[in-house]
Amino acid sequence: MDHSSITERDLIQAAKQFQTVYPLLLEELDRIEAIRGELNDFQLMLAVSRAKDAVGIINWERRKLVNDIFESYMDVCRSKGRAEADMWVADNFGGDPEKLNPELPPQPNPETRIEVLARQIMERESELLQLYREYHKLQGWPFPVREMEK
Repeated sequence: MDHSSITERDLIQAAKQFQTVYPLLLEELDRIEAIRGELNDFQLMLAVSRAKDAVGIINWERRKLVNDIFESYMDVCRSKGRAEADMWVADNFGGDPEKLNPELPPQPNPETRIEVLARQIMERESELLQLYREYHKLQGWPFPVREMEK
């Protein structure tokens, strides 16, 4: 596509498309950083690719513009860091970078979560066993615990 033929309308529409998927990019970058630490080039490209997939169906010219915006974001991120890239987005596309990059809610302690899940599983197993017994009792069958294991 010849960049000299970009209309203002096309650029505005591409910017709107970018703004709709930019929060998804931030969430993905935050998730990766929480798991792996500082972003490397591959992780950045993967996050951008996932955000691009969320753009949806648009015409080729607009998609090219959105891709160019993402490429510019990646260039700034690589050369100056993520904070500077987020400021670049805020400067060029509006918005407060603090609002665009909300902090993730604190994750519960994994051991605590495991305990909660184990307790819920035991409670539900107990409920299912009671329902199973009632079902067979209503059908007039004895509770076939040993027969089912054979």
